[in-house]
Amino acid sequence: MSAEGREKGAWSLSAYARPDTVLVALVVLLAGVGLATLLSASYLRAELYESSPYYYFRNQSVRLAIGAFCCLAAFMVPIRLWMRIGPAVGVLTVILLLLPFLPGFQEEAMGATRWAKIIWVKIQPSEFAKAGIVIYMAWSLANKGELARGFWYGFVTHTLVIMVFAGLIVLERDLGGAVVACLIIGGMSFASGLRWSYVSLYAGTVALAAWQFVLAQGYRMARIRGWLDPYADPQGAGYVILHSFYSFANGGIFGAGPGEGLEKQFFIPEIHTDYIFTVVGEELGLLGVLLVAGLFLAYAARGLGIARSAPGLPGYYIAVGATLAVCLPAFINMGVALSLWPAKGLALPFFSHGGSSLVSSLICTGLLLRVAADGWMDQDAAGAGAEAGAGEPQGAGAAGAAGGRA
Repeated sequence: MSAEGREKGAWSLSAYARPDTVLVALVVLLAGVGLATLLSASYLRAELYESSPYYYFRNQSVRLAIGAFCCLAAFMVPIRLWMRIGPAVGVLTVILLLLPFLPGFQEEAMGATRWAKIIWVKIQPSEFAKAGIVIYMAWSLANKGELARGFWYGFVTHTLVIMVFAGLIVLERDLGGAVVACLIIGGMSFASGLRWSYVSLYAGTVALAAWQFVLAQGYRMARIRGWLDPYADPQGAGYVILHSFYSFANGGIFGAGPGEGLEKQFFIPEIHTDYIFTVVGEELGLLGVLLVAGLFLAYAARGLGIARSAPGLPGYYIAVGATLAVCLPAFINMGVALSLWPAKGLALPFFSHGGSSLVSSLICTGLLLRVAADGWMDQDAAGAGAEAGAGEPQGAGAAGAAGGRA
C-alpha cells in the first residue's frame, strides 16, 4: 500500500477488522492463568492483612479491565501517529521518571523511590517507561534509517538515550528496571543492524556500570553472595532462594494441586509479586512451569513474527521493542525464581500483583496488535492490486506501464 493510501485508510474500520487472533489468545491465556495463580498466592495474606481474601484478586481484576481498555486505545492509534509524537513521548517518559523525586508525588516503599502517587493512584514509572522507550526508539531508528547502524548516529546517540532513561531508573533504586531498559534499547538497536562491535561495546558498558552499582550498595552484594551460596546464610541472604527451591521440589512433575501450596503460607515474603512463579511450580508442577514458560515463548515468537511482516520500519521497530518489553521481564523473573540469576525485583507480566506492570504489558500488546493489523491491511491492498492488474485489459496495462516510465 502506498504511503498516501495508508494515510487515508489509517482510521478506517478495515484497520481493526482483523486483530491477530493468535496473540489475543495468548494474552487471554496468560491473563487467565495469571489471575488464578494470584488468587491462590494472595488469599491468605489478604485474609490476614486486608478486608477480604479476595482483596488482591479484585484489585488485579479492576487493573486488568483498565489494561484492556489501554490495550484497545493503543491498538486504535495508527503507527504513523505514534511516529509523529515519538519525540513528545520521549520527553513525557523522562518527566514520568522524574515524578518520584518531585514533592507531592513521592511515594517511598521498602527503601526505594520507584513509585509515584498521582492524586490517589500509585504507579511505578519505570514500568510505564518501557512502552515510552519502545515508541521513542522506534521513532529514532526509523528516522535515522541506515545511519542507525553507524557509530555516531547509532551507537553514540543511543548510548546517551540509555544514560538518560536507565540513569533515572537507577536513581529510583530499581536496578532491575534499568537493566530491562538497557536491554530494550540494545535489542532494538541490534534489530536495526547495528554492527556487532558496537553491540559488544554496549553489552560491556552496561555490564560494567551494573557491576559498579552492585558494589555501591551492600544489600545488592549480599544478594549476589546469597545467590552464589544460599546455604551459607540460610536465614538471611539465602532464605528466599532456599524456599524457592523447596516450592519447586514440592511441586514435582504434576504439582500439589491448585490452592494446595505450602510455601505461600508466609514462608516466602511478598510471594504474590516477585516470586509468584514459585506458586506455579509448587501447585502446577513441572507441567505448569513448562506451560507458563511456553506461553511467554509463544508470545515472543508471535511478536517477532509480526515484526517480520510489518509493512514498514516504524512498525518493525515497535513490534520488536514491544515484544522485548513484555518478554524480557518475564524470563528474568522466572529465572530469578529458579535461581538462574540473582534477584532483580521485577514483576512477572500478567501474573504479579500490581497495576503498572499489567497495564504496561497490555499497552505493548496493543502496539503489537496495531502493527499486525497494518500488516494485514498491506497484504489485502497488495492482493487487491494484483487482482486489478490481472483483470485489466492488456492495452490499458501497457499504456499504464508506458505512462509510468514516462
